[in-house]
Amino acid sequence: MTIDERKIYDLVVRRFLAVLYPPFEYEQTEITLDLGGETLAARGKTVKALGWKEVYETQDEDDEEQELKEQNLPVMKKGDRLAGLTVAMTEGKTKPPSPFQEATLLSAMENPVSYMETKDRDMARTLGETGGLGTVATRADIIEKLFSGFLLERRGKDIYLTSKAKQLLTLVPEDLKKPELTAEWEMRLSEIAGGKLKRAAFMKDIRQYSGDLIHQIRAGEGSFNHDNLTNHKCPVCGKRMLAVKGKNSEMLVCQDRECGHRETVSRTSNARCPVCHKKLELRGKGDGQIFVCKCGYKEKLTSFKDRRAKEGAGVSKKDVAKYLNQQKKEGDMPINSAFADAFAKLNLKGNED
Repeated sequence: MTIDERKIYDLVVRRFLAVLYPPFEYEQTEITLDLGGETLAARGKTVKALGWKEVYETQDEDDEEQELKEQNLPVMKKGDRLAGLTVAMTEGKTKPPSPFQEATLLSAMENPVSYMETKDRDMARTLGETGGLGTVATRADIIEKLFSGFLLERRGKDIYLTSKAKQLLTLVPEDLKKPELTAEWEMRLSEIAGGKLKRAAFMKDIRQYSGDLIHQIRAGEGSFNHDNLTNHKCPVCGKRMLAVKGKNSEMLVCQDRECGHRETVSRTSNARCPVCHKKLELRGKGDGQIFVCKCGYKEKLTSFKDRRAKEGAGVSKKDVAKYLNQQKKEGDMPINSAFADAFAKLNLKGNED
């Protein structure tokens, strides 16, 4: 098997075995103490049987679960008194909220109530009933447009605002940054559906509101400045280009939007580093392209293709279908063309994409 085939096979087998294993069992104890008028709490977790988790070599547990697992608490009952307790005061700093990832950002758009400032119950109920910001079909596209407009950038799995986005947030009116605006418009649309409001009246208010917003932005004293200008000149119009990060690439983009010229500096590929197994970054152009990994590993594109060929990659869809049909004739396994098509798409061609 190739590396990719082996990973898929291993994943399927582990999942199949895990279904047949017994449950994961543990004991969890929670203790509440009254200490000098202050209420303190402690929790402990002890694994009794790994169960289905025994199938997996690595357990995806968060830091809190790991901490609970390692902490053992004594058996106690209500009213017990503890002697010999020592108390120490420590100082520290709270951690900021974790950056959004695509999954958590989609969840926040679907349930934006916690980000409302007014905490209005009617608005909160409306957002819950209408599915939050955007729809299931449009939320992913909204995020994609934020990436393509260089307002968001990815660092690993985390999503961060770019300098362009931070400046934009200081320039736009406050109403456009609040979920309450969506809730208000959804409530008015519900009134139109119930016959309590005329569509013409709503559209008139929208046009008036849009005009007021444009006037407010033009009358504002804020200005936008590029802080990512480079010394590279655009080959089309001659203006200096901007260094930007896309969703999976780094690019040089002409600052003139009408020109629109772009050059890819590097991009994250699906090829994996043979040392740390992280995704490799492809840099350069033509025959001089090179794969670079954060761990320091480097490999020319030509060398990568040769190595992949030696590992058995480069299998075509036709070769896979021929092999599976042969297995069917020999009676080793039932097969159909749909499965052959799906199996052939599992990155067996060995290209750098």
